[in-house]
Amino acid sequence: MDISQDYFSCYGLSCDFAVDSVALRQSHRQLQQQHHPDRFVSKSDSDQRRAVQITAYLNQAYATLSEPLKRGIYLLQLQGMDPLAPTNTQMPMDFLLQQIELRESLEEMSQAQDPETQMDSMSSRLQHQASQLESEFAQAYGSSNFEIAETSVRKLQFIVKLQQQLDALEGALLD
Repeated sequence: MDISQDYFSCYGLSCDFAVDSVALRQSHRQLQQQHHPDRFVSKSDSDQRRAVQITAYLNQAYATLSEPLKRGIYLLQLQGMDPLAPTNTQMPMDFLLQQIELRESLEEMSQAQDPETQMDSMSSRLQHQASQLESEFAQAYGSSNFEIAETSVRKLQFIVKLQQQLDALEGALLD
């Protein structure tokens, strides 16, 4: 196995935002079985190290291709872009204002009379926004409009982080 190839090639997938998750999972399982370090216990040290490297590569590839945000970032990196560069801070003002509003709502939720309803409502809103941004990214990337694709993936990063914070709040309130 050539661990210098891109993740899509490794799994025999087309280099596109849309990924067949069933095919990815099946290919991952098959490659893991084929290259698992336990299969190389009786082999040389170099073969054992290589199996560990391949397994680590496969795990990283699978984690990247399984998640839309990571997959979008990776696709842009394959185009020579760095959407998460610290110097890349331009965002539309309306989006930033919306993020401030959502974060304030999140902070106030723990004191709300019915936080579960508010959390469910925000989660649905965030899932809808994430879905829209994923579609926007796929369309922009598919038409080689990488600037719009980059903005979409950076917006998606905000939404994913906010969803993680909401999940953490929900976990804390349920404990």
